[in-house]
Amino acid sequence: MLGRSDQITGLGPLPELGIDDLYASVRARRTVPTWARAGHDAIDVVNELTLVVRRGRLVVIHTPLSDQVLRTWLRRFDKLYRYLPSAILRRTFHGDGKAVWLRGVHPRRDTKADSKTLGGRRVQKALDDDEDASYALSAATIDHLPADEAALVRGRLTVSPARSRVYWKYGIDLATYLAAVRETVDVLDKALAVEPPDELFPQLAIPETDLANVRGAYDLSIANVDEMFDRDETDDDLSARAELLRGAILEVIGRPDAAAFTVVVGHEGSEVGRLAIRPQPRGDAFDLDVRLAGAPSWDDKVREVRDAIGDGDLLSVYYESGHTYSEHQVNVEKQTAPPFANLVFADFAGYRVTQEKPAAPNDQGIHDAIGRNGDTSLFAWVTRHYRGGWLVCDDGPGEVADFLHLVDGTLTAIHVKGANSASLDRRVSVTAYQEVVAQAEKNVRSLYGDHLVDRLTTPRSAPRAAWLDGERIADLSGFVRELGRRTAVDRTRVEIVQPHLLRSVHDTARAAADTASPTRDSRSLTLLDGLLRSARRSVTALWDDLVVIGCE
Repeated sequence: MLGRSDQITGLGPLPELGIDDLYASVRARRTVPTWARAGHDAIDVVNELTLVVRRGRLVVIHTPLSDQVLRTWLRRFDKLYRYLPSAILRRTFHGDGKAVWLRGVHPRRDTKADSKTLGGRRVQKALDDDEDASYALSAATIDHLPADEAALVRGRLTVSPARSRVYWKYGIDLATYLAAVRETVDVLDKALAVEPPDELFPQLAIPETDLANVRGAYDLSIANVDEMFDRDETDDDLSARAELLRGAILEVIGRPDAAAFTVVVGHEGSEVGRLAIRPQPRGDAFDLDVRLAGAPSWDDKVREVRDAIGDGDLLSVYYESGHTYSEHQVNVEKQTAPPFANLVFADFAGYRVTQEKPAAPNDQGIHDAIGRNGDTSLFAWVTRHYRGGWLVCDDGPGEVADFLHLVDGTLTAIHVKGANSASLDRRVSVTAYQEVVAQAEKNVRSLYGDHLVDRLTTPRSAPRAAWLDGERIADLSGFVRELGRRTAVDRTRVEIVQPHLLRSVHDTARAAADTASPTRDSRSLTLLDGLLRSARRSVTALWDDLVVIGCE
């Protein structure tokens, strides 16, 4: 144990290192390997280091001890020590999300996973506002980019908010570790003093801190130890407790007005005792307080179950209020999804927003008339708006899209639909978008290169209208050749041109929704957001993104 008057050999006095106190202990853990035969004298020796550093009011612990052991220790000193609020760790370290470990807070069902793990270049963009609103964050790996360019702690950082843990660069030396601790403590101390920034993963479930909102427990499940984040594979006690609980008969009896509940413990079809359980706040986390409820008929069995439940680290408890207790956190599914993210507005002045294509007697006449002879249809607007690169109109039977635009390797499928009205007083309308959205979703699988090349090289009765850098061309061979040169890294997008939604009407409706003053338009806009988010999921399952264009 070192204090401010002590120094570390080779590094210097603690005050110069920015450390107030340091505690270290080493133990050698000796076990017989699982592969050793009876009578074999092989022994596994693991040297375990626990290092505790205090800087100001924060204490940093580096240890191989399990989360359960730390929580048990904390309960003995809960007036002195507590974990950081989970919001601090969810919001302080920002950057591209590389992986997330999620646990479901929705009622268990066959059609939705209890938990899932996602990885990618920027996971916060891959999470879905609707699909993932019923999952809570267990941990996340972030490519952390601090605001301070001289900061030491950067790059791959794994944060587990429920366990108050941060992982960074295994195998660093003591001097680097202490410098990283000092820097991280300062960042967290500042975060505790001010309102933390926005959530890095805002799509996920909402943490609940007020148990008064939690009621009606009706079911529970036991964690799959093999799927638990950062589980110590040598923690045989955790596995044994989970196996015991999975083998027990447990029936939940909830209270309609409280988070507390009773578990009936059964054996071979008969009740052998009951446990009274209630979530117990510890900071912004919760332990389960588990006690005998009355005199059990099989005392040993009920106590065995009670001890296996411990403080609730293995249990997920589901409530009629929509909440779920899991990993010492209580969360509720996010009910309000955000607006559709990729809605933009363009100027359609000079064009008839209700007319999709030129008026012509047949397909050939339509292709010949696009952008000519005073054409003011939305097809003509497309030829003006997408002037760079290749543009091909595919309008007609079996179309992939109304237009295909190719520039610098990026392919955009453009679907066009006329507004229901040209009035400047037209309201928000979901039906105005349903048909064109359905068309875009139906054709997303038609955008693969081979399919497009085959379609564009198959003769048809009405040759397609085409442009290169804004000038009409008669030969599509150059476009087809460029399509064939695209690689897997080239981007593919879908855009919907539907000018029915006016920016002014949209902004007024959005403001009404944001201020909880709903109007007819704000309610319709909520429905439209849901329709467009669903369409975006269909598109991004295969391609890069969906953009919807309204009227400026």
